[in-house]
Amino acid sequence: MPPVRPNSRRDFLKAASLGGLAFGAASVPALGATTRESAANSAQRLAKNVIFMVSDGMGMGTLSAAVDYLKLVHQRESHWLRMYREFPVVRSLCETHSATGLVTDSAAAASCWGIGERVQNGSLNVTADGRKPVTLLQRMKAVRKLTGLVTTATATHATPAGLVTNVSKREDQREVAFQYLERGVDVVLGGGATYFGESLVSAYKKVGYAHVTNRAQLLAHRGAGPLLGLFSKNYIPMEVDRLNRKELAAVTPSLAEMTQVALASLQGGSEGFFLMVEGGRIDHACHANDPIGAILDQIAFDDAIATVLKFIATNPDTLLIVTTDHGTGGLQVNGVGSEDFDSKLPSYNETDRTFLRLTQFNRSLEQVKLEAKDFKKPKEWQDLLVAATGLNFKAADLAKVIGMKTLTEAIPKYSGIGFTSMNHTGELVEFSAIGPGSALFTPFMRNDQVHAHLLRATGLA
Repeated sequence: MPPVRPNSRRDFLKAASLGGLAFGAASVPALGATTRESAANSAQRLAKNVIFMVSDGMGMGTLSAAVDYLKLVHQRESHWLRMYREFPVVRSLCETHSATGLVTDSAAAASCWGIGERVQNGSLNVTADGRKPVTLLQRMKAVRKLTGLVTTATATHATPAGLVTNVSKREDQREVAFQYLERGVDVVLGGGATYFGESLVSAYKKVGYAHVTNRAQLLAHRGAGPLLGLFSKNYIPMEVDRLNRKELAAVTPSLAEMTQVALASLQGGSEGFFLMVEGGRIDHACHANDPIGAILDQIAFDDAIATVLKFIATNPDTLLIVTTDHGTGGLQVNGVGSEDFDSKLPSYNETDRTFLRLTQFNRSLEQVKLEAKDFKKPKEWQDLLVAATGLNFKAADLAKVIGMKTLTEAIPKYSGIGFTSMNHTGELVEFSAIGPGSALFTPFMRNDQVHAHLLRATGLA
């Protein structure tokens, strides 16, 4: 589909607004006296702003491992847990099923938030009978809220796309990129420049978007106005690689930095904003059974929480949600240690020391595979694995790792971190909320109930 080239951003947004009405946005009420009275009667304040944070693929084991890493390595508390201690937090267990079954993919999970309905895995807000309901960000735009998407995956990946678009197949990321423009998303920051292309970027710029492509340009960006930031052709590098490779750190912004710039760009809107912030690569690391990849990306997400909490301190009319769409991989910190002399039971006295071996890891497994793709000799593998992990492998283990060309079987033995699979999991997940409207979220929820609560929290239902 060729990109539209409207004469001005005003003309474009006018056309996009009419398009939203055609899809049913006209049925969404403006914030009026009746809504305000209803909110007052139910002791609920309305949220002017919503920040929806998603640690994609994070099971409770991943969160726990990141919390442990912060305590043991950095001697500090997780900002997520600090939020629990310092704020009146509403916590829920959330069921993450899709219309396909017990285990969802990210597209179906985000579609639950996007339209309040369960769809088949792989679909973005398109129901089994072909309907394309109005999405959450369209509803926010209909009441003149600014909108933004920030992610470490491709900007057009399933989670951000699930709040905005109606696309039959999540793989059609070029269509997602077009619909972002068509529907007037104000801030788009992430990877995935491949899916925009020169002509579509030109269309974004023509209607007023600033376009940035590296960390320096992002941090130099000032003021309000629409912003498109694409910092890699595909995914943004995992945090362990960004931190350990100077060339990546120089050009790639952190999730916290992208979040800070997005907030600065959006906070000038008189009607408030909706911003989604996704730690997208936690999921990818867990798919790869990569513990340090998952933990450091989870900590990068945690740093973005700190950025948001600082914003909320001076903007208390903001509803913050911190959650995940599903678990991935079943990551757990497992006990390690010899038998206790008296009880003959495992003492687990080697757990902390074994866990701390993760501090030696300086590459993601993704990066290891990239560097080893042309290796022909076992010695090349051996040197890379030792350099990447700092581990003193036993000879038999090293031979096995080199033969299989993977570290996944050795990781539990040498780090204490175990995984159940390389797939998504069907576990209940953590859902937490603070600020106006947070009391609407109940102690147990289905993922397709979140959408309606968000509409009520902002006075749209």
